[in-house]
Amino acid sequence: MIDMQKSTAYHPAVQLIFLVLMAFIGAIVFTILGGLFWFFTDPNASLTALTAGDPAMMSLNFLRYVQISSSIGMFIAGPIAFAYLNEVKPKSYYYFDQPVHIYLLILVVAIMFFSNPLLEYITVLNQKMSLPDALKSVEIWMKNSEKQAAELTKKLLAMKGLGDLTINLVMIAIIPAIGEELFFRGGIQNILGQWFKNHHAAIWVTAIIFSSIHMQFYGFFPRMFLGALFGYLLVYGKNIWLAILGHFLNNGTAVVMAYIMQKQGKSLDELDQGTTFEWMGYTISTIFTVALLILFFKKAKEKQLQNIYE
Repeated sequence: MIDMQKSTAYHPAVQLIFLVLMAFIGAIVFTILGGLFWFFTDPNASLTALTAGDPAMMSLNFLRYVQISSSIGMFIAGPIAFAYLNEVKPKSYYYFDQPVHIYLLILVVAIMFFSNPLLEYITVLNQKMSLPDALKSVEIWMKNSEKQAAELTKKLLAMKGLGDLTINLVMIAIIPAIGEELFFRGGIQNILGQWFKNHHAAIWVTAIIFSSIHMQFYGFFPRMFLGALFGYLLVYGKNIWLAILGHFLNNGTAVVMAYIMQKQGKSLDELDQGTTFEWMGYTISTIFTVALLILFFKKAKEKQLQNIYE
């Protein structure tokens, strides 16, 4: 298991405040830098895009600059600064100093592949969610938020060539995979682990926070499931690269599929529809996912014992 006492310099509540504060400051600073870089380098820069508040009126380059810079500031620079503020080296605090085994990396790839139908089933159930009449106003707000997020995502996923694909892989797959795992699993989950003294509670509370912060309510449960999965990969695998790999495969697959669909002349609306499997496909996916996770936990424990006696 992961040592839940990674740092005892400050109380977990203070650490959590420091982490959020550093992420907030990082987001502001890097967003300003990204916006300035866009303004002085993009020949089509327009102040209208800055003041419109409507993603449809903003240039794609502006959205990309701000998305990349804010993500780096909030989820990478922020957590790194937090580690130093917490008097711990980032490499040690975020489990980059632990050995990573090829066998476990292969298992992560297999888990992400076979869990796809299960995640799709959870997504379908989530999208059918309906609130009671007394909460209809809340449901309307949730649907509007979902619609706005979908419009922004479609704009970002617009790809005409390999250059756009590369940018989107960096922006949507690589940076979030590294940054969000640093912030949520390496940061929040570790802090809550110290606080709760229970890694299961820390994993699931972090997964709920991870899903909630995306503000996409009709994808809440599959994202929460993924957050918990990445949390267990870190806890049992003792290396954050395992969680980063799983996160990258999830996001990167969506980007590549969007690119292929556009090359085939299809609409991005079809990407939201996903793939429908028969009940047997969902059953097989569940069985294989559980079996692979058990195998992962077993092999991770064996590798840890092997490292001890080497």
